[in-house]
Amino acid sequence: MYETFGHRRIATMRIHIAFLARTPLKGLAHVLGILSIISAPVHACTIFVLTDTDRALFCNNEDWSNPKTRIWFVPASNGYYGCAYVGYVDGWARGGLNTEGLACDWVGGFNENWKPGPSVQCVRGNPTERLLESCATVGDAIAFFRKHPEPDFCHAKILVADRTGASVIIGAEDGKLQFDQSNRSRGFGYGRRTLDLMLAKSSEPTMANGATILRACVQKGQYATKYSNVFDLKSGDILLFQFSEREDEVRFNLAAELERGGHYYDMAQFRQQLAQAPLPLLINMKRLFLDEFPPILDQEPDITKHLRSTFDDAMRGTMRPDDYTAEFWKGLSSAQKEIQDDLKRYGDFVSMVLVDHKNEDSRRSYRYRVEFQKVTLLMRYVLDGQNKVEIIQSEGTERKPGADLGGD
Repeated sequence: MYETFGHRRIATMRIHIAFLARTPLKGLAHVLGILSIISAPVHACTIFVLTDTDRALFCNNEDWSNPKTRIWFVPASNGYYGCAYVGYVDGWARGGLNTEGLACDWVGGFNENWKPGPSVQCVRGNPTERLLESCATVGDAIAFFRKHPEPDFCHAKILVADRTGASVIIGAEDGKLQFDQSNRSRGFGYGRRTLDLMLAKSSEPTMANGATILRACVQKGQYATKYSNVFDLKSGDILLFQFSEREDEVRFNLAAELERGGHYYDMAQFRQQLAQAPLPLLINMKRLFLDEFPPILDQEPDITKHLRSTFDDAMRGTMRPDDYTAEFWKGLSSAQKEIQDDLKRYGDFVSMVLVDHKNEDSRRSYRYRVEFQKVTLLMRYVLDGQNKVEIIQSEGTERKPGADLGGD
């Protein structure tokens, strides 16, 4: 599993925007797994392809520390393919499947001295999502990453497969991107030894065989496998397992789910949510969500100035209790150093622009696009009647094209 900005998986990557992700207050968002990267010499996740002349399956174990996992469905629009994405509450897809039968996922734990050149065209936001919404074949994926080689390849490798059974492993080596293509069953990651032994015995591309291999490759401990998925690249069938929680499976069909519109499920609440009306996509699950929030006229510039000053204080490590409600300050006061360190990862502060404002009785809600050198945050603040900050909620994060938030 690779928790870098968008791909997946390195066993010890974590992120904090500490005052958002770590403060245990109601309404506070958890932005887990996409911002700061701390690398470790351990591979997390196991991904593989099972294929023959008639069938092609893509299989993945997602290994990480965050138990809050989700699957969400984004319909086709404006020339983009419809997709199913898997990941966590941050809305940053770790892998997925599209309507053309293309699937991908990542394995982290690599440490390559590689950076894309200054003239490359890195994509906005999550490269996993940009790949799946625009590519139909392994050939398309290779062309995509030749044109858009991401900094994350110094930390991780991606496996991409299409409905023909063709696959490619893309990663950096000796300062260059390498494209390892194949038409056979294969894979890599945490459970590589077990995987190779089991593939030698049977590489039959069936859901049952995929599930058996995934179960055998499950990781335990701090970065235990949080979910496992099997994608049928021809039928669009999706099987999800949580082997650490229960042995049963949850089955979806991509086309059928997309007909229901954009929606998501919390994996821990499958049984309840499958019996209910679909949960509409959250802001951070939508395609290029920042485009939905253009600047608006700021009629209270003093409020914006005040909130900007709280950011400045946080970056200096001099946050002031008078700016926050007493309850909120309890969660912030002991985390100032961590908050300061995390904000430094985003680069220089650029701007803070109002995009939404609502009054809710004595409480007022302000939503801003907060620009840093390396990321853009969609932030929501709630103030009480004394202009004290009651809630800070990160509703989405978009990495700037080509920005490298590489690890320590």
